[in-house]
Amino acid sequence: MISSMDAQRLVVSALLSFMACASAVAIDWPKTYIVAEDTTSPDGKYALIIRSADNGATDQGPIPDTDAVFLANIPEHKVIGEIKDVDYFERMNSRHLSAQWLADSSACLVLESHWLFGVDGVRFVERSGQSIQQTDLTKRIVAINPSDARVTFYFRFQPGPKVVVRATVPARQLQETKNSAMFRGTFDIPSKSWGAVNVCRVTFREHEALESALAEDPEEYTVVSSKGREAAADAARANEQIYPSEDKRFKALDELLNSVYAADRIILPAARLSRLKDEQREWLKQLVAAPTLTDKSKLMQLRIKVLQDLLWQDYQEKRSGSFKDGRYEKRRESPRR
Repeated sequence: MISSMDAQRLVVSALLSFMACASAVAIDWPKTYIVAEDTTSPDGKYALIIRSADNGATDQGPIPDTDAVFLANIPEHKVIGEIKDVDYFERMNSRHLSAQWLADSSACLVLESHWLFGVDGVRFVERSGQSIQQTDLTKRIVAINPSDARVTFYFRFQPGPKVVVRATVPARQLQETKNSAMFRGTFDIPSKSWGAVNVCRVTFREHEALESALAEDPEEYTVVSSKGREAAADAARANEQIYPSEDKRFKALDELLNSVYAADRIILPAARLSRLKDEQREWLKQLVAAPTLTDKSKLMQLRIKVLQDLLWQDYQEKRSGSFKDGRYEKRRESPRR
């Protein structure tokens, strides 16, 4: 059975597709809609548009009784297409919508999330002339958390082009479950399909290391003296980690490096981990030889970046498995040489 709301959405979506195909001209921008924050493409031409919070009820939008979201051409002030199954309006309570674009502005990841509970919607949207193509990536990723269907989500665009994804169960649930899971997958954009996909169980301590390793940027660790209050305020607005002395920054970077190295030990296969241990010993010699604490901090920042990059490479998972029907199934590991 199709509800009346779904029927209305189907009719309007079909009309959008028909008009785009028939005339190669997008429909007019709905008068109650505005550009959503954090969604504009790098070239400034495209963005998601949403219903303005100042325009009352949902029946004022192009699809009655919904808060449909559209991709639009900003200079031409035209709608290109609807982002399917996404309802959102300006300043929606506890919700956030963003679009993360490829550098050439040809496609984006549309992310829906709750401010506290994590990401619950991931869609790849690609412009195709005067229409859009969409692929819903949500189901595959949130399978690691079937009880809540939300994840802490990280990604990188890489050559191919492809989307490399890392996701974990949100930390708030760990108080109840005492364990977590990690998703690692690569979505190939040209074929619109997943390549390598791995999942593994992780402990609470391992989860903490993974979260720090994936979320933190060592270049944002800065030193601001107590006299530089204005600079400190600017750094805070830029989400930088601010420290009153080089000594305190170095200690914080040392803690972050330990977390990233621990995360590498979780993910890397035995052969690569063995090489990494040798590389780390050689790097420590450079660290000891650095003349000043500032030099040591700079070396630490560079090394953390190298260790973080290892988390985004494809490896055969040491503790791998798959999720089917909401259950985790462990795969038998091949013996190590």
